Amino acid sequence: MSQLVERVYTSPNCILSLQGFAQEEKNNQTPLPTMSVVSLVNLQIVGHPLTLQGGLVFLEHLLRATSAYCQQFLSGLPHPVEFADNHHHISFSFIPERKRHLLTWQPEKDNIEKQWQIELTTVQLFDLLDTLDQLIVDPYTLPQLRDEVKPLPRHYKRGEKNPVEQSAPAALGFVFFAAAAVVLFLMPHPSTIKDPNQEPRPPRNETSQPVAPIPLETPKPGQ
Repeated sequence: MSQLVERVYTSPNCILSLQGFAQEEKNNQTPLPTMSVVSLVNLQIVGHPLTLQGGLVFLEHLLRATSAYCQQFLSGLPHPVEFADNHHHISFSFIPERKRHLLTWQPEKDNIEKQWQIELTTVQLFDLLDTLDQLIVDPYTLPQLRDEVKPLPRHYKRGEKNPVEQSAPAALGFVFFAAAAVVLFLMPHPSTIKDPNQEPRPPRNETSQPVAPIPLETPKPGQ
């Protein structure tokens, strides 16, 4: 017999809720029932009126598309995603002039006229990443979803990695990785780098202060 289960994962800018079923097992010693079937998935970006909805296919595509785009955004390498199912097509694109990320959801891939888009800031993007990471590391919710998160294939990797790539694996999640990426992305880049040795030094004050004469004692008679 199955029981209805609901799970909610949140971050400051994202709410992900799942409704599904867990199979009741006798002598189950786990603190929570394991959701093995999902019936409804809701994704809400805080401050945006649109709520994305779907089922297991929607959730799988959301995981793969978000993981691939974040890898591409941070590494600068193309990381295309192919979906076997044409339903719930999800893609991301970068808007350079606004430094925003456009999430596009099409219930049917071939129906371009019926699509919804959400414009995300970099902070919102990594809040979405963090929320999905909470789902992935939850052992009591759809454990089979871990197979949807895969590292960057070898033929997409550079011969030499920059320090950010060396210090963080190319996979979904890792909150420290996301926070570091946001800081690096928002940090202003100086136009020129100046040698501190070439900076003009303040002139030294060579005017010496007069030294007050030390009074000499006059010896007294008999000394």
